[in-house]
Amino acid sequence: MTRFVAQHILAPVLVTCGVIGNVFNIVVLKSPKMKSSTNVYLMALAICDSMYLIFMFMLSFFNCENKDQFKFIFYSIPFGRVCSDLFGNTAVWLTVAFTLERYIGVCHPMKGKAWCTIRKAKIAVILVFIISLVNTFPEFFELEIVEYNDVGKNKPTVLKCKTTSFGSTSSYQIGYFWWYVAFFNFVPLVLLAVFNSILILSVWKANKTRRTLSNSTVIGETTRQATEQQKVTTMLISVVIIFLLCQLPWAILLLYKAYISANDMHAHGDSLRIAGNVCNLLVEFNSSVNFLLYSYFSSRFRRTFQSIFCKWKRERDRRRSLSSSSDTFRKSSSSKESTTATSVSSYRSKRGVLSDVSARENLLCQKL
Repeated sequence: MTRFVAQHILAPVLVTCGVIGNVFNIVVLKSPKMKSSTNVYLMALAICDSMYLIFMFMLSFFNCENKDQFKFIFYSIPFGRVCSDLFGNTAVWLTVAFTLERYIGVCHPMKGKAWCTIRKAKIAVILVFIISLVNTFPEFFELEIVEYNDVGKNKPTVLKCKTTSFGSTSSYQIGYFWWYVAFFNFVPLVLLAVFNSILILSVWKANKTRRTLSNSTVIGETTRQATEQQKVTTMLISVVIIFLLCQLPWAILLLYKAYISANDMHAHGDSLRIAGNVCNLLVEFNSSVNFLLYSYFSSRFRRTFQSIFCKWKRERDRRRSLSSSSDTFRKSSSSKESTTATSVSSYRSKRGVLSDVSARENLLCQKL
């Protein structure tokens, strides 16, 4: 029941909303108005979150337990598992990267001018992806699809997922598993907790200083710029806090599984499956919520979003104003024409009256 609710009801809603929100993030952050080193990380994070959601959505419907799937679906499952891990792992270290960059920019502003540039941010994104790919690459050789004859069934040949001999070795299961857990879970969580705590403290001190100087008029413009930067920092802090809250249960579950496996203890399979579905749902929620955070905290993001996606409204208003002005011009033109016609007719009538009067005077002079 948990799997059905999590994977077939809640996951499609989260994936749909998350992919749409991340597409909005990519379009807005790609705008020339949003050029900054931080936004390079956020745009790369939106791409990785979108790809992670797409592959997780695919795996929620296509899995090794369903024997009635098409053949190409079976062979795509190992690839989908690795790709979802790759983009999820890249998103983890991208979060660490922009947190570290914000820490340098806030706590060491002189160094930040040299290090926090758009070019170096792009290089850092590429390096993060390459490192994640190298560390995730062994998973491509972990699972394989095999065919076997199922006696007594209508389908003599059945496909199933099987762990490869490489993936079955104890050195891989122990060594790579612990390296994976440490490199993609605990090291990032510790770094994010440390740097995020420092950023929270710096924002608190900055807000206290700004309240003290709020009555000053000399530094008004500087205060406004600092306020905008503090909003960006607060937004990134919120992104990291939600990331920690959504990733921490999954890290604890991995530790628990490792402890059970190392001590040959009996585990309740259903309980672990339920916890795994809930943890996956939390990670999907984390990949779907960033658009709301950007829209709430960043006024520049909201303005750019409105300027990009509200063009149709402005175009409609412009057309309405043009049509109304043309109607007004037509009415004024018609009124001018009627006025002109009236004046011409009155002029003609007055001219006729004057000609009659002059004719009578001439006749009277002749008689006299």
